[in-house]
Amino acid sequence: MFSENNFNVVGVEISDIAFEMAKEFDPKTKFFNGSVLEMTFTDEKYDAIYCFNTLHLFLRKERIKFLTKCYNQLRENGFVFFTMFSEKEASFGTGKEIENNTFESKPGRPTHYFSKSDLIQHFKDYLIIKKGIMEDQETHGEVGPHIHKLSYIFAQKRV
Repeated sequence: MFSENNFNVVGVEISDIAFEMAKEFDPKTKFFNGSVLEMTFTDEKYDAIYCFNTLHLFLRKERIKFLTKCYNQLRENGFVFFTMFSEKEASFGTGKEIENNTFESKPGRPTHYFSKSDLIQHFKDYLIIKKGIMEDQETHGEVGPHIHKLSYIFAQKRV
């Protein structure tokens, strides 16, 4: 959507298969194959960072590392828009709790569920413009069609 509207876009994808598919699907976007936790792909500064359903996949230390890297790669007054699982998500509380509001639904696969205060704490270095809960319909795997209750935040880098 962003590149179709003539934005210069850089994407990061850890999955080799998804990386190859993305390059084929969107030749206008520059893609890096690797982890968002590393983000050593470039020293470039960005006007905005869009992150859909990734932040909740990490433990607290990794979430903070990721957000710090995003903050450092934004230009002055740059924007972020993130979506992540909320406490209202149907799977909240499923599996072994390994950190506060973080559950391991499968071994080695943590999922953090953001509360309103947790979201504000994670984005304390930003000026929060808008935050809330949105529904996202999805169909995949054995789960079939379902609706996720996602937290979202639109914020601006404080300078």
